[in-house]
Amino acid sequence: MIAVPIVVITAIVLIALHIKRKSEVKEPRVISITIDAPADIPLEEKERIVYESLIKAGYSCAGACGIMGNIAVESPDFDPSVVNESSGALGLFQWNDVGDRQQHMKDFCKEHKLNWNSIESQLTFAIYELSGGDPIAARLDDFLKETDDPYTAAAEFAAGFERCIADSGKAADVYAGALYPEFYKSHYQGLSKRVNKAMNYYNRFTKEYNPDEGSEINITIE
Repeated sequence: MIAVPIVVITAIVLIALHIKRKSEVKEPRVISITIDAPADIPLEEKERIVYESLIKAGYSCAGACGIMGNIAVESPDFDPSVVNESSGALGLFQWNDVGDRQQHMKDFCKEHKLNWNSIESQLTFAIYELSGGDPIAARLDDFLKETDDPYTAAAEFAAGFERCIADSGKAADVYAGALYPEFYKSHYQGLSKRVNKAMNYYNRFTKEYNPDEGSEINITIE
């Protein structure tokens, strides 16, 4: 007699979860970023521009610094044209051909009439991936907007966006986050460096950044 109600309740719960998950699916954001600055500006100015772009795109200070901690390892000079000679990975985030993400980035830029070889275009595509363009990276979007923890932001970004898993490494390079349980306890390339750089950025920008002073960047959402 009690089996039928249990089955019915289970079915209702599963339907509710399915509806909830469907309602949580977001349309990826296509953000137009315009940077009124020359390409050969000093590194500190590039860092400030990237930080301000991420803040204006809706990410928290800690979330932006977590992203930047990863960029600083992938492309230390914040050079969007840098290419890894051994893997062929390129750009600020070192997109590679695993899952065709590199080609997707180039196709996205062509579709939106962007020069893929620029900070603006690569940030635009990264935000597109984070906001739903890439289902794995999309788990990060809300977290990076709300977090006040740059350490965890850098680690979660390494796992979910960079996916730079290593066969082995130091204890400090082991992922212990919560957004990607399937990657739990995996080693990540330079994870300790990523989180340390994120913390340094956080300490720097919480002291020196004034959003009213920035004038080089305009951001609109299509």
